[in-house]
Amino acid sequence: MTIAIILLNNCTFTGNLPLALALCIVPFILGWLAAWIFHKVGSLKSTIAELSADNNSLNEKVSGLTSDNTDLKVKITQLDAEIENMNGQIRKLKNDLIICESERNILKNQQPKPATVMFAGKKVKYDDLEIVEGIGAKIAQVLKAAGIDTWLALADTGADKIREILDGAGSAFQMHDPSTWPAQARLAENGDFDGLKKLQDELNAGK
Repeated sequence: MTIAIILLNNCTFTGNLPLALALCIVPFILGWLAAWIFHKVGSLKSTIAELSADNNSLNEKVSGLTSDNTDLKVKITQLDAEIENMNGQIRKLKNDLIICESERNILKNQQPKPATVMFAGKKVKYDDLEIVEGIGAKIAQVLKAAGIDTWLALADTGADKIREILDGAGSAFQMHDPSTWPAQARLAENGDFDGLKKLQDELNAGK
């Protein structure tokens, strides 16, 4: 700086003002740049420290989430095993139910059937097909000739099959609609005569 002042003084006396100004301004600019760089480096160090702290915090969160994810996978595996076990129990219960139904039907068939039942205030022969609304004596004969001679047999025969039997018996039987006959026969076979009466009250000639 002293040299710059001496040079400035010399320049002042010699009239070389630009050189004197340059000798004064250049050290000032260099000092300002050094201070700015020092401040910038300090700011960058502070930013790096903050980012490092944030990175550490994020790493901790990632580790926690990874642990939670592992726990969830273990729980899902356990739940899948429980579901499979429950499905196995359900399948076993369904098989047991089928066996029970089969045994019930066997026992039911082994029980002697009554000769008559009460229906709509009058006695009706057991397995009389005419208990079904829409079936008269002639249709009952046609059905019996086709092997349908009990309520159970009628209940187990689809309406389409009954329709084929009626069509094969002649044009006189083609006007009849057997769509509800299996359902009526099922109610009679199950002994639900109140339900049968209620259904027939809603029908018109068996339709």
